[in-house]
Amino acid sequence: MIQQLGLLEEFKAMAKENDVVSNFNEDMELTSTVVYTEFPERTGYPNYCIARPRLYDLLYSQIPSEKVHMGKRFETFSSDDDGVLITFTDKTTIQGSILVGADGAYSAVRKNMFAQLDEKGVLPISDKEELPCSSICLVGQTKAGLSVEKFPYLKEKLCRFENVTGKDKPYTWLTFCMPDNSICWMVIEHLYLETNREEIAANNAEWGPGSTEAMIEKVKHFPIPSGGASNPTLTLADLIDETPREYISQVALEGKMYPSAAQGANAAIQDAIVLSNYLYAMRDANPETITHAFGQYRQERFASARQAHDTSERFRQLFRKRWINGIIRLMVRYIPQMVWNRIFDKVYSNRPQVAFLPLVEDRGTVKAFPQQSLHLSNGTEE
Repeated sequence: MIQQLGLLEEFKAMAKENDVVSNFNEDMELTSTVVYTEFPERTGYPNYCIARPRLYDLLYSQIPSEKVHMGKRFETFSSDDDGVLITFTDKTTIQGSILVGADGAYSAVRKNMFAQLDEKGVLPISDKEELPCSSICLVGQTKAGLSVEKFPYLKEKLCRFENVTGKDKPYTWLTFCMPDNSICWMVIEHLYLETNREEIAANNAEWGPGSTEAMIEKVKHFPIPSGGASNPTLTLADLIDETPREYISQVALEGKMYPSAAQGANAAIQDAIVLSNYLYAMRDANPETITHAFGQYRQERFASARQAHDTSERFRQLFRKRWINGIIRLMVRYIPQMVWNRIFDKVYSNRPQVAFLPLVEDRGTVKAFPQQSLHLSNGTEE
């Protein structure tokens, strides 16, 4: 998609190529690596790391300003054969043909829709359950221009992506660096039992206002490998002190996609591409046409989304703190590269393109999966 939009060079300037993920224990001993050196040959592109705000800015810069309405908060909607009427909390309204609730795990659109379905007695029981949370995540990005003497790996051409698994504590933490000599970091607290966000708030005095500072105090002494042999005493505090507070967030994460596996972001982008293809190809905005488009979208995306979830879950098992996860981490040390390649091939062969933009050549030796929506055009379906 990035290349189709003509943004590849800008993207590469904001990102940093990565060819290995290094996993450490809390004693800063290297326990395993995951290597991506064959990515350019197999997929046609290197593996890149980019700070999410920079990616947002890049994509946002391509949208006409009149298409984005800031400061709006969804309240409710109603629908009939003529379309959808959306009401915001400031009591303004807007009419449309389709409402897509792409507003996060705790979607206000989905909550409203589920309430309407429940009133009609057609909401499945499973959709009445709260989403389970498996972890609490603290994430931040330092200011640019960090000292290369203090963080010597910033001098390197490639991005260092480093995971640390805590000893006798339910935490993992990771760091990776950007071209502007900033470092992105994340700390994940693994909950032993899955719960929901409301229970976390009720049972955790450190949740709510001031909770970010409370978690910072708990994790700031955790060691990090970013200083290398020349500066072996670095801790997360060295990164937190260089991070503006407005660049630090704390969230409870639902147990759907493990964050450092990047499958959630990938799946969301792929969803947007495929859904856009089907919406663009609709002959009209009749309810039957819309229903058919969303049915085709689900059919195309379900298997890939399931695969992304399963891959994310496998990465999650590498870092959880139960005894079985320690055995899994030990086994990972001995997984040959050919096995990793097979795993990556399944994940990254899913490379959908936007059907109504100029297509790009499929350059990898491992070919992209067939894409049904690639054969659509405006107003027709072949």
